[in-house]
Amino acid sequence: MASPMTPERFQDRFEAFRGEPQQVSGVWTLHAAIAALPGSETVLDEQAPWALTFSQKPAAPPAPAVPSGGLDPRGSEEVGMAGPQKAAPVQPGDTYLLVNDRDQDMEAYDHTGAFLWTIPCLARGQGADTDWSHNSTDTPPGLYKLGQLYADYEQNPNPPCSDTAMGYGWYSFDMEELENQEVAVGRAGIMLHGGGSACGWPGAWAPQQPLHPTLGCVRLHNADLRDKVLPLYRQGTVYVGVFQEKK
Repeated sequence: MASPMTPERFQDRFEAFRGEPQQVSGVWTLHAAIAALPGSETVLDEQAPWALTFSQKPAAPPAPAVPSGGLDPRGSEEVGMAGPQKAAPVQPGDTYLLVNDRDQDMEAYDHTGAFLWTIPCLARGQGADTDWSHNSTDTPPGLYKLGQLYADYEQNPNPPCSDTAMGYGWYSFDMEELENQEVAVGRAGIMLHGGGSACGWPGAWAPQQPLHPTLGCVRLHNADLRDKVLPLYRQGTVYVGVFQEKK
C-alpha cells in the first residue's frame, strides 16, 4: 500500500541533498516523473512560483546598532584607574582596544561592545607605576586611535639586527591622541609596537618575545600584532583606551 509523503517528509529529502550520485539520480527520476504528468510544464517552468520562492535569498539581518554616545567598554577592573574621559566614536567595522596596565593585558571589543579577545600587553615605561607625566615613563592614560602603520615584518620577515628591528619588532603603529593627554604632560610620539631591546637579538624578533617596559609606548608580542591587531586595523578604525594606576 502506498504511503504518501507529507510536505514535511518531502522537505526532509531536500535538506538531505548533498550532491551524492544516488541523490542526483533521484532528482532526475523525480523530474522525469513530473514531466510525464499532465500540466507539468507549469511546474517545471523556470518562472514557476515554487522555483522563484525556493531561490529567494533571505533578507540580511540588520547590522548591530552602534552604541549611542560612543563606546566605552571599561569594566570593574578599571574602577579607580585613570583612563579616557570620553567614549570612542565608533562606526560599524571599528574596534576598541582596552589597555589595562595594572592587569598587563589588552582586551578587544567590536563596535557594538561585544568582546573579541584578550592578550598580554604592557603600557609601562621607565619609572613608577603611577607616573606618566615625564619622558620615558608610562603611557599617558586616555583615548587614542591607531594611525600610521609600519609593517617591517612584511618588508622583510628575517631582517638583520638593527636598532629599529630590536626596538619595535614586527609591526608598529602611531597612536594618535584624542584627548590631548600627551601634550598636557609634554609627551609625544606614543606608539603601539612589539620588539624589545632588552630581549637582545634575535630574541626581540621572536613571535612571543618577552614583554619588557618601553620608553612610554604600548608593547605587545610580535605575533599578536600580526594576528590580532593588524586584521582589525585593516577593517576599520581602531581606538585604544589606556588605563593606568592613579597616584
